[in-house]
Amino acid sequence: MNSTSPKRAREAMELEQQRHQEQKWRRWDVQQQRQLQHLESFYEKPPPGLIKEDETKPEDCIPDVPRNEHAREFLAHAPTKGLWMLLGKEVKVMQCWCDKECPFFIKSNQKLEQFRVAHEDPMYDIIRENKWHEKDVRIQQLKKQLEDST
Repeated sequence: MNSTSPKRAREAMELEQQRHQEQKWRRWDVQQQRQLQHLESFYEKPPPGLIKEDETKPEDCIPDVPRNEHAREFLAHAPTKGLWMLLGKEVKVMQCWCDKECPFFIKSNQKLEQFRVAHEDPMYDIIRENKWHEKDVRIQQLKKQLEDST
C-alpha cells in the first residue's frame, strides 16, 4: 500500500497542474476574444498604424538610371520628417526639394529661385532695366515738383 500512495499522490498533483494549466489557457483565450471584440466594436476599420499602406518615397521621383544612383541613395536615407527644435517648433528638412512650383521651394530657396529666374527668363534683364528707368523718371518728376513748389 505504501508504494501506491506516493504514486497516486504524484498523479493527483499532475492532474491538478494539468487542470491549472487548462484554466490558464482558457483565461488567455477569453482575454484574446475580448480584445478582438473590443477592436471590432470600436473600430469599423482596423486601428491606425495596424496596416501600413504604400507610401511614396522621395527617391521615386528621380529616374532609376546609373548616373542618378548617388542622388537616389541620398534621398533614400535623408530624413523625411521635420526636426523638433526648441519650444516645439518643427523644422522641415526635406520638403519640396524638386518641385519648383511648390511655395515651400520658393520660400526656402529665394536666392536660388532668383538666380534660376534670371538665367531662364530672357526678358528678365529688360524688365529689370525698365523698372529702374521708371523709378528714375519718377524720382526726377518728384524732384522737379519740389523745385517748382519752392
